[in-house]
Amino acid sequence: MKITFTIISLIITASTCFSQSNLDFEKWGINYKGIDKAKDWINTSDATKYNAPTTLFKEVENPASGLACIKLTTAYWEGGTIFQLDTLVGSLVQQSVYTKRPKSFEFSYKANPKQGDELLVGVQLTKTVNDTMIVIGEGYYTSNQLQENWIKQEIDIEYYFGYTPDNINIIAMSSANAVISNGKHGYAKVGSTLFLDNLKLHLEAENKLASAYFINVFPNPAKSHINVETNSPEHQQIKIYNLTSKLVINSSFNQQTRIDISNLPSGTYIYKVYSLISGEITATNKFNVLR
Repeated sequence: MKITFTIISLIITASTCFSQSNLDFEKWGINYKGIDKAKDWINTSDATKYNAPTTLFKEVENPASGLACIKLTTAYWEGGTIFQLDTLVGSLVQQSVYTKRPKSFEFSYKANPKQGDELLVGVQLTKTVNDTMIVIGEGYYTSNQLQENWIKQEIDIEYYFGYTPDNINIIAMSSANAVISNGKHGYAKVGSTLFLDNLKLHLEAENKLASAYFINVFPNPAKSHINVETNSPEHQQIKIYNLTSKLVINSSFNQQTRIDISNLPSGTYIYKVYSLISGEITATNKFNVLR
């Protein structure tokens, strides 16, 4: 997916992790060139130390609310031709430690995309699995329409895996079509502008999965095998102990499995089910084996 690749590339470039904050752009400082800097955000297009134009601005006139908002703009950088980077896209990234699964992402914006260009505001939730960062859920919004007045937008987050995330990545770009070109013929159009304010994540009112969670172990009593079924999308582990607390079976599964118990003698056994994501026990109970 093009959007996914673009966002992850910018996150890797930023390589910064800090607490999620300043989603209303009320906190500002200045960078090494004395230019406004939004606190707790990374301006991934900042090349001002090479005398490039700035693409990020603090705006205090008519924010959506509060005292300030942020303005991103796509600029032409004549000196950037030697770097093959003469079109600078206003882009902003925040990566934060985050272990929830929000249902949607809300923000206020106004924009002026030029000549078919598109703005982008997006959210990605990621997790590192076997030393590889994967996207477990994302939502993004793009538009090529002029929006002169502030408007509130909410985007749903689509999940691809049942994992709990490690991080959340929030990004905004004045030009979604960020193709490096000569400032005239690239997809990123010079002059495209995005104003952004009041970012907010929405969680479910309750954890519906947790409240409806079930796990079935059957038949009970059992002879040759037991079936394990659950509605949880997470990878889980079942450990079976005899009454002396000796571990007799250890098996991982995803939603359902069939376990051979033909070597177990008659008696009562205790099972414990663990989430392989959090390590927490999600269920425990007993079953009997009859011979």
